[in-house]
Amino acid sequence: MTIRPILFPACLGIGIAMSACAPAQTPSPTQAQPSAIPSARGWRPSGVVDAPGQNGAALIEGRVAATTIGPAVVRRAYRAIESRPDSVLEKATIAGIVATDLQRDGIRLRTANDVVIRDFDLTMRAQPQRGKHLPEGIAITAGRNIVIRDGRVRGFRMVQGKGYTNGDGIATEGETQGRMLNVTASGNSDGGFDIKGDWRLDDLVAERNARDYRLWNTVSAGTLTARGWTSAAVWVGKGGRVRIDHLIASNTTLAPLLIVAGGTDVTIVRCTLSRPAGAQVVKSEGSNNKVTLGPGCQ
Repeated sequence: MTIRPILFPACLGIGIAMSACAPAQTPSPTQAQPSAIPSARGWRPSGVVDAPGQNGAALIEGRVAATTIGPAVVRRAYRAIESRPDSVLEKATIAGIVATDLQRDGIRLRTANDVVIRDFDLTMRAQPQRGKHLPEGIAITAGRNIVIRDGRVRGFRMVQGKGYTNGDGIATEGETQGRMLNVTASGNSDGGFDIKGDWRLDDLVAERNARDYRLWNTVSAGTLTARGWTSAAVWVGKGGRVRIDHLIASNTTLAPLLIVAGGTDVTIVRCTLSRPAGAQVVKSEGSNNKVTLGPGCQ
């Protein structure tokens, strides 16, 4: 029933020379001692939270309800906001989280009901992750009535190897439902938006991801913008039911506009495209796909 913060020296604020902090060394994660904060008070640190390698500059435990998390500026954390496997966040707002040089995730929630995440700016470190440390800007496992709006996620990347390369801007799992609007995801090594569950999307921008939109289950969208993808502007997983009212897509390569994995039902009502002549429109990676494309999509 608590959010546990890890607070580090305030002298690491914006515009203060690093030399001013030299006499007081930043504690290592093993030395940091979190203090419990009642959920009703939330978490709003007054200075920059410098948390090198810390799995959660703020840690959600148990059931946390009717609270506000943020605004906060976080640097160098493994995850900026982490939650225990059995935690539940309800009727809460996460607002104004600015996190830079993250090692893995910006925000990870296990179960989130009636939660708003807004006004965020989450950026991973320049060095890509390896092994089991799959990076995601925002990751949500389960929950209903979730709203994610007005923010951006950038650079959540893994080293490219022989297998599949993960690394997503925003990732939701199949037991989630909600709305996402006015968010930009850029420079991620897999999906800009990797969306499972039942979601309504609008006014999203994905650029320079492998798959700008990676959509599963049931997704309806207003306007989606895709730029500079390397694999597909929109990829739809097996059995996916996807409707997009307006797809705005531009690229300088021949990478497909749409990839369907099998048993899908995809409708794109209209498109505004800027792509090289001969670029593939639809690529099928499975059978029994139903694809309906409106004006401007060919």
